[in-house]
Amino acid sequence: MKGPRPLQPGLVAEGVSDEPFLCALIQRQLDELLLAKSQQSVAVNPCDRSERRITGAGKAEAVIEAAWDLAQDCDLIFVHSDEKEHAKAEKLTAELRARATGGKAAEPVCLVPVRMTESWMLADKAAIARTIGGADLGQYPYGTPSEVEKAHNSPDHPAYAKRVWQAIVGKGHGGALDDSMEVLALHIDLGLLAQLPSYQQWLADTEEALKAKGFL
Repeated sequence: MKGPRPLQPGLVAEGVSDEPFLCALIQRQLDELLLAKSQQSVAVNPCDRSERRITGAGKAEAVIEAAWDLAQDCDLIFVHSDEKEHAKAEKLTAELRARATGGKAAEPVCLVPVRMTESWMLADKAAIARTIGGADLGQYPYGTPSEVEKAHNSPDHPAYAKRVWQAIVGKGHGGALDDSMEVLALHIDLGLLAQLPSYQQWLADTEEALKAKGFL
């Protein structure tokens, strides 16, 4: 009896601290999408990570080549950046797509939260309370999930996502080795995330990539 078709996702993150949350979220959201919409049995593997990140030390060519190497072993490759670095993510996505034409490399998908990854982390207040010990939710300023992506551009604004995140959980949370970020991704309400415009765009682009690879 034939088993489920494997799907291998990959991630090129803006920075290493984003990886635990995003890798867990990608695998979980792919599982949900395929369960709801695919006519075939698919097993989503844990998300692989590029050895190079979009920002930080190193040349852009090295980032591209590391991403291309990862793309050889994946079905979908997600290229992440915060909003201010979106041009880099879009450029890398376009380069991967151009190289993959006619080949078997991964289908690239941009993953760009409005403002920053913390905007997605902040979408579900209850999940933060359940998964992050000592969170000070008295510092949570948003009335609805979609408010986290509204025009709070200045780091000095009291509702600026990174500032709010640090006020709620402290600076000890969110590092590359912080297991609570992965736990948060496993408990966050995907329906609340789907209220965010940037998440809606990512879902739509991911569905198109799944169709291109024959998973939907």
